[in-house]
Order: sequence, then structure tokens, then C-alpha cells
Amino acid sequence: MNLLLVTQDFPPKTGGIETYSFELAKRFQRNVEKFAVIAPTHPKAPARDISMPFKVFRFPVKDSLLPLATPFGLLNVMGNVAFDTVLHAQWQTLIGSVITRKLIGYPQKIFVAAHARELLIEPFSGQGGGISKSLHEFRKKLFGQVDGFFPVSRYTADLLKDEGVPKDKIHVVSNGTDPQFFSPKDAKILAEQLGIENKKVILSLCRLVPRKGMDSVLRALKEVIYDEPNVIYLVGGSGPDANRLKELRDRLGLQEYVKFIGRIPEEELPDYYSLADVFVMPAKNDPPDVEGFGIVFLEANSCQTPVIGSKTGGIPDAIVDGKTGLLIDENSIEQLKEAILKLITNPQLACRMGKAGRKRILSEINWDTSAQHILDELK
Repeated sequence: MNLLLVTQDFPPKTGGIETYSFELAKRFQRNVEKFAVIAPTHPKAPARDISMPFKVFRFPVKDSLLPLATPFGLLNVMGNVAFDTVLHAQWQTLIGSVITRKLIGYPQKIFVAAHARELLIEPFSGQGGGISKSLHEFRKKLFGQVDGFFPVSRYTADLLKDEGVPKDKIHVVSNGTDPQFFSPKDAKILAEQLGIENKKVILSLCRLVPRKGMDSVLRALKEVIYDEPNVIYLVGGSGPDANRLKELRDRLGLQEYVKFIGRIPEEELPDYYSLADVFVMPAKNDPPDVEGFGIVFLEANSCQTPVIGSKTGGIPDAIVDGKTGLLIDENSIEQLKEAILKLITNPQLACRMGKAGRKRILSEINWDTSAQHILDELK
């Protein structure tokens, strides 16, 4: 099989779909005859692409314009190598494969991954219902040309069903993580560097936007410290909500209990996950911004740390409630408080959940198993 991956999001950009595309690409290239990636240009791409174990065709457009470039670009790529199978990381670039197949008969098979947000975006919702309806009809016609879909969660699978995709074309393949990289570490030195030795550590790592629910954690923490004052909340990441969250921290009088770490270098992530007694991200549904899965929960579990998330989007696929972590209602500060206290005051339970989380990662939900599930369907 000659396989081509088309993605709008690819390193050196960072993010969930970038991770998805790159981790699968590394594994695909080891298991097919020929493999390559189509991705948009990036200022740092030339230096990064040299280290890639596969060919990356960079189209000279921004990521948002890649769908417009794929019909012409795919014809050019296919002129050099007849890729019989194409996997699109997002549906928006799908039109390139559909047109190319009609013109030259390749690719013979077309597959599409689905994450969630891209299926909920309504770009013309404020310009009259007619345009939006036409877009949906166009997307359904495109979807009718697809041989199979790979949603990352049951939630995303339901979104595809709402678009009229037949059940037999939908194959749920969860996101994964790398248990060799994300593994338990001795975080004593990091604790000393942060000045939080002997503290109960709550950790959140995400892009700081309101939907991620960090404000809920701060409000829950205000209640947590009455029962467990020996606690520290580490907030990793950056984003437009950072200033609001810092102001809320100060308003709640939590300055000595909360540290904003900023963006954490990738190589340090396992140390932070291992330092934490519990990882928390009570994300909210705010369509089109939803949590299609939540790779961070797998990363934390892989470092043997229990997790707390909300019962929204695809998060229930990332967390096995009561076994690898706890699920709560997205708007319940009380449930969040109780879940945090349950884990930081019961180290045996937290340890048991953390070990169960890593065992699950090793056996069933990592990038190796995800890539193999997809390859089995492609073949």
C-alpha cells in the first residue's frame, strides 16, 4: 500500500491534531510500501523536515488555505508516486482527493479522520441560512465519496452520524500517547526547584481559554483548602484567558496556593505529570469549541497520575470513570471539589488509579495500537 497523509496541522506547529498527525505518520511509514505527508508551509519547516523519516510535501499556503491547494497539489504529487490510499486528517482537504480520483483514478481509497470541532464550525451562520445549508449539502456529497472515517471518540462518531455517514463506514480509533516518553519520573528535583516539596500537587496543562475550565478549578480550590491546606495548584500553558485567571486567583485570595508556570517545554512534561498527585481539566462544551478527546489525560495516566475530567465531548473515552480517574459534571464546582479531595487525601486510591491508567496505556490506548487499528482498516 502506498499511503499519503494530508493534514492542515503538522509540526513544527504544536497542538492536538499536530500530535495526532505526526505520531501516526511515524508509525505509518514503517508499515507501508511508500509513505508521505502533505502539509502547509511553516517558517521552521525546512529545518524540521530534514529530520523526518518520510517525505513531507509542503504546499506554499497557510493551513487554512490548504483545502484550496490540494486539488492542484495532489495531481502534482500523484504524477510522481501513485498513492493508492489517502488519509485526510481533516475533512476540509477531502475535495482534493475526490477531484483527483475522478480525473486520474487515484487515490483508489479515501479515508478521513474526525476530531470534533471541524464538524461543528458554521463559517456562514451569520450570513443567512441558505449559505450554511449549501455548505452542509456540499459536505454530505463529499462524505459520500469517502471509503471510511476514523473519529477519535464515540462523541465524534455521533457527529458523523448526524451528517448522514453510515455506521458501517465509521471506525472509532482513539487518540493515543507514547508510554516510552510519558513514563513515571522521580520529580523531587522539580519540586525543589518550584519550592513545593511535601505539597499535594494539583496540575492542569492546556491552552488557557475559558472552555478548558480552569476558573472552575480555582473556585473549587477555594473550598479544597479548608479541608486540605497543604496543597498547590500548578497551571501550565498560555493563552488569552491567562490574565483573567490570574485576576480570579487574586480575587479569591489564592496567591500562595496557585502558580502559573507558563508554557512547559515538551521534554519536561513527564516530570510535571509525575510531580502531580492529580491532573485536572474540567472542560466545557462551547460549540464549535468542544473537547473531542483529551490527549492530556492519557499523557498524565501514562505517567501514573490519576485524572479528573468532565462528562463532555470525547473525554469519557479518555477516562475510565472510577478506574483511571474521575468524571464530573462540567458545571459542578461541588463535584470537582469532592473529586480533588478524594484523590489528594487518599494516596492509596490515587496510586491505584494511576497504575491502572498506565496499564491501560501500555495495553490498549497508545499510538502504536491506534496506528495499527487504522492500518488494519486501510488495508
